[in-house]
Amino acid sequence: MSEVKDKGEKTKEKGVVKSKENNSAFDIPQSDLKEHSPLDTPQSELKENNSAFDTSHSELNEKLQTEKMEVHHHPEIEKKGLKEYILEGLMIFLAVMMGFIAENIREHYTEHKNAQILAQSLLEDMKKDTASLHALIAFGNKRMVAADSVLSILHSPRSGWNSASIYTNMVPLLTSLPFISTDGTYTQMKTSGTLRYFNQPLVNIINAYGVQLNKTVYRDDVTTKGMWLMADMIFDTMSAEALNDLRAKKSVTHEMYIRIDNVKINDKFINLIAVNKGFGFRSLQEYQQQLKIADKLIEALTKEYSLDNE
Repeated sequence: MSEVKDKGEKTKEKGVVKSKENNSAFDIPQSDLKEHSPLDTPQSELKENNSAFDTSHSELNEKLQTEKMEVHHHPEIEKKGLKEYILEGLMIFLAVMMGFIAENIREHYTEHKNAQILAQSLLEDMKKDTASLHALIAFGNKRMVAADSVLSILHSPRSGWNSASIYTNMVPLLTSLPFISTDGTYTQMKTSGTLRYFNQPLVNIINAYGVQLNKTVYRDDVTTKGMWLMADMIFDTMSAEALNDLRAKKSVTHEMYIRIDNVKINDKFINLIAVNKGFGFRSLQEYQQQLKIADKLIEALTKEYSLDNE
């Protein structure tokens, strides 16, 4: 028993010794452990550390605040005097005005160029219209003479009638030649609004021509209807074939008869010719007025845009 006890104590002692030997490299003196323990740090050192931390924190806050102020710092704006404000306003006003004037000049140039083209086109139309009107006026006068000749014959005794003369003078009375205006340019200007390119006095003449054209066309329509009323009488009293020969300026190969056997038919014939003469006379007046305005318009276009009227 004593041996075993002694052996255990030895073993225990050896273990202790061994353990001490094995941990010798890591053994730290108790005094050292005690000195380095945070819990054993003196209050004075903690206060010093806290004071240092507070100082660093305060410096950091001050630095951040300074940077923040620097970021949001608004630069000082130089104050301007009243003269400088007035000068800047004047410069802006002049810039706007110059742009406005330049745009007006460009627009005016474009409109003038387009007006020049339209004026030349309208002038060509007027030349065609005046040529047509001169021809219609000449034909209208011929119709007046023809109507007077037929009426003179019908008012004379039946025995002295000249059938060939009646047929010859009836041809223009039965011919319809209405005035057809070359109004393509005028219609284009009305629908497109380009009449505004011209000055007002010129526009007034152009519009007057359009108004007169409506009157002329209306009178032509009335004259044509009157001619067809007279045609019914011709079918009963004269040869349409002989009239066609004369209209075509060919030799007459058909009988030129006059079948007016009583006063009633003769008077009706006289009235129809007289009515158509009146219609023709009113058309002739409209042609003359149309020509008068056309000549005035040609003169105005030629003068305003220096156009060649040859």
